[in-house]
Amino acid sequence: MIDQVLNSVIVLLNDHIGTAEPDVMLGNLSLLDSAQVGAEANITDRVVVSVANIQQESTLRNNPANRQIFDTAGIPRGVARHPGIFLNIYVLIGANKEQYNIGLQRISQVISFFQRNPIFTETEIPGLTSFGLDKILFDMHSTGIEELNQLWGIMGGKYIPSVLYKMRMAYIDSFEEGMEIPLVKTIDAQFTNKP
Repeated sequence: MIDQVLNSVIVLLNDHIGTAEPDVMLGNLSLLDSAQVGAEANITDRVVVSVANIQQESTLRNNPANRQIFDTAGIPRGVARHPGIFLNIYVLIGANKEQYNIGLQRISQVISFFQRNPIFTETEIPGLTSFGLDKILFDMHSTGIEELNQLWGIMGGKYIPSVLYKMRMAYIDSFEEGMEIPLVKTIDAQFTNKP
């Protein structure tokens, strides 16, 4: 799901940049200085979109495991299944261009694109709802010099012009039916007044 959403955004980003050949690609920025050969390592003179981190949205973790759903006849029934996971995906976009000024121009175009289009829905990304997603939001994530140094140090590369975005509210659910459980029909509560 993550790769399909990012590839759809990359198509829109390439349209925005408007070069004859697509300039933006999904790839691993940690392979910048790698001696590996192949299509995955061929990220020279390109703008590369790479996942830097995936984390669970902690504020939305308390969804109930037992749910009431309705079958095709509209009859309610209870199911028990683990709740879905809301994700924040940190996307690092680096301009690995041979000409430094072109790299800066591409990063400016990326920032301009997400400033104009911070929210993506089914209209922009057909099939988004089939992943259980209503929308995807891109927020620029500001990093300090130390955090940036650590990020590029972990990736094992030298710094190139780049920007980090937090892709919010990606939702992953197993879409499994779950185990059927009985519905709660009555609650028998007795209260006593103690002096």
